[in-house]
Amino acid sequence: MFYSFTLLGQEIPMYAVCMWLGVAVAAFVACRLAKKRNAIKSFDVMLSAVYTMIFAMIGAKLLYLAVSWDGVMRVIDQRGYGVTDSIWYILNNGFVFYGGFIGGCLGLGLYIKQFHRNLFDYLAIYAVVLPLGHAFGRIGCFCGGCCYGMKYDGIFAVDFPVYPGYEGSPVVSRLPIQLFEAAGLLLIFLLLIVLYYRVPKKPTLPLWTYLVVYPILRFILEFFRGDEARGGFLFFSTSQWISLGILAVAGTAFYLTQVKKKSE
Repeated sequence: MFYSFTLLGQEIPMYAVCMWLGVAVAAFVACRLAKKRNAIKSFDVMLSAVYTMIFAMIGAKLLYLAVSWDGVMRVIDQRGYGVTDSIWYILNNGFVFYGGFIGGCLGLGLYIKQFHRNLFDYLAIYAVVLPLGHAFGRIGCFCGGCCYGMKYDGIFAVDFPVYPGYEGSPVVSRLPIQLFEAAGLLLIFLLLIVLYYRVPKKPTLPLWTYLVVYPILRFILEFFRGDEARGGFLFFSTSQWISLGILAVAGTAFYLTQVKKKSE
């Protein structure tokens, strides 16, 4: 695993590098898309991204703690951390994408309400760039050894450390599901960028496409995850239940805003 590298005497985790690189690339593409339609100024895109990222980070952390609290406390207890080290460990380890997705939506909603913007203009752009930034994040997960796949020793298998970041940690051969998801996300991004440019008369089409395609992809990939610490209920993981919920909400919203509204 390429867990980290040293720069000017400081250890830099690759997870953080990939995450912030994804944010930067997604923000750049979002500004280009906004310029294409002339619906949103680049400044507004960047300012809304600040709101979105702050709430996304909070949401991702809160959902991680909600589904992994026992495991987090176990690590803190085993390592004998005090209050300061425990807080530092919690802040620097563990995020859940869907928590970030929900938090980011709340942050964007707050921005829209505060500055009286058109919500769907922003959602159309965010839906296109979100899978692009997310793909970088999943590559970061692969480098960091988190969000791993099930135990597997066939083709494409990768040895993941049991204790990421610790030299001499034992390893387990697993399916690199993070890279599979990253590839799927890049394909979704390419699909959405084509829809954005080729079907300008339906500006919200990329949004509805993303809200259907990604939850389905995530629901399927979760069957190949080996990260049981993220929790689940009955036959499905937490992320699978959220995927089903997003599909239900998106389907209802599409019907009310597109189908029923046009018929009336």
